Amino acid sequence: MSATDIVAGSVCEFAAVRKLDVLLGRIRGVQEDDAMAALTAALGDKHEAKVLGLLRDEFGSSRVYEVKPPRTFDRAGLKDRHRETIQALRDGYEVIYQGSFFDAGFHGRADFLILQEDGTYAVFDTKLARSAKTEALMQLAAYADQLRNAGIPVHTDGHLILGTDETTSHPLPESIPVFNAARDRLRAVLEAHRLGSRPSTWGDPRWMTCLKCADCKAEMEAADDVMLVRRMNRSRRAKLMQAGIKTMSMFAAADLTDAGIKMDPLWAELQEQARLQSGTCEVDGTINGVSYVVLDNPALVAIPKPDPGDIFFDFEGDPLWQDPSTGQWGIEYLFGLVEFAPEGHEFLSFTAHSLEEERQALIDFIDHVTERRATYPGLHIYHYAQYEVSALRKLARRHGVMVDEVEELVETGVLFDLYETVKGSVRISDRSFSIKKLEPLYMPAGRIGVTNAVDSMVQYSIYRDAVDQGQLETAKSIFSSIKSYNEYDCISTWKLRDWLINLTR
Repeated sequence: MSATDIVAGSVCEFAAVRKLDVLLGRIRGVQEDDAMAALTAALGDKHEAKVLGLLRDEFGSSRVYEVKPPRTFDRAGLKDRHRETIQALRDGYEVIYQGSFFDAGFHGRADFLILQEDGTYAVFDTKLARSAKTEALMQLAAYADQLRNAGIPVHTDGHLILGTDETTSHPLPESIPVFNAARDRLRAVLEAHRLGSRPSTWGDPRWMTCLKCADCKAEMEAADDVMLVRRMNRSRRAKLMQAGIKTMSMFAAADLTDAGIKMDPLWAELQEQARLQSGTCEVDGTINGVSYVVLDNPALVAIPKPDPGDIFFDFEGDPLWQDPSTGQWGIEYLFGLVEFAPEGHEFLSFTAHSLEEERQALIDFIDHVTERRATYPGLHIYHYAQYEVSALRKLARRHGVMVDEVEELVETGVLFDLYETVKGSVRISDRSFSIKKLEPLYMPAGRIGVTNAVDSMVQYSIYRDAVDQGQLETAKSIFSSIKSYNEYDCISTWKLRDWLINLTR
């Protein structure tokens, strides 16, 4: 990531100084293995390449100048590419692709600089996002500022070419002062840290932290930061820090009233959660390293009685899939169901690899549920968290079918969200309530192969590539592993339902 990217993004000053420490050899960097980021980057490259192709068709390849990455990523190499970019602009090329800028330690590459009829150059950036975000506007401002500093006439609007193929326009005079202030602040932070002799340390009050990036998360874990407590937020963390309570263990043991914090029910719940996570409170049980406490909550006893027709349901979807003809984003490519059968259980799936197939999968799913309800009128469709309900409603609206049938399942309570039951009835020794964190309590075997939703999305992208390349056996194997993951999720939902029912006995 370049310094321009850091400025243009939601600045985490701690992450910036950590990166500087890595460059200076003071520390080793956090190792990130983010398959989702890699997939998003690859899709972003495809989006950018498509736009480049369209511009070459419009202006002619000879009028599109591409600035290659520097041969050496040092000051000399970056300066060479900066001069090359400015010269191409002065030569009047209609399109400059990947214009490279280097200024006082900041480097960035603009996707497209396009000559306008009034003789100015307009900054265009491609983004997979479906709406303009602040960091994208800051990037436009950064590149426009470089053009202005070089004496190149700049159009008053910057433009984003979104993943929807929509182009949005944004006044640069509003963004450039904000960018300059962020850049100057970051420059001061980095320079002050560079002149020091010690590596960055977590909790240094000189730097803002985002509490979300990989650098912050790694340091929070190492420091037992109070932010690790489930449902802790930034403002409550700040109050605890001001009171000298910096770690989860300190919070678990603290007398909050003596620390000047006025107790309320939420503070009490947070402290009990801290005690559970730090292992300093009584628990109702510990299974496979996960401790739990059962709460006195009517939601637990409100779980419907088991019915032989019950269905355990889970979607697999890909929000980064884009329909090649309409440009619409997102597909629910697998509707997975586990049902009781004479020999234990049966896994059924409805699959879709196009919007037309998605429509048919929705119809087939609802038809199947309707037929099963005729035999088992007391059945429920169990799922975990609101995604399944939201996705079903979205699909019904998107395709204009089964709208009433979906609403009837929701309004009559046939669709039953176990997350709401778990959230109000059980406290566990983990900050997350994802079903994966609960599984050690009732599914000790663990997962193999595709193990999480992000992994399934990555694998689905690999599956699509294999299909496109005619590698059908490989594609079949990949999709089989995704279905196995989905089946495991459905079984997990079933076993979770049975474990909460057991807790009421």
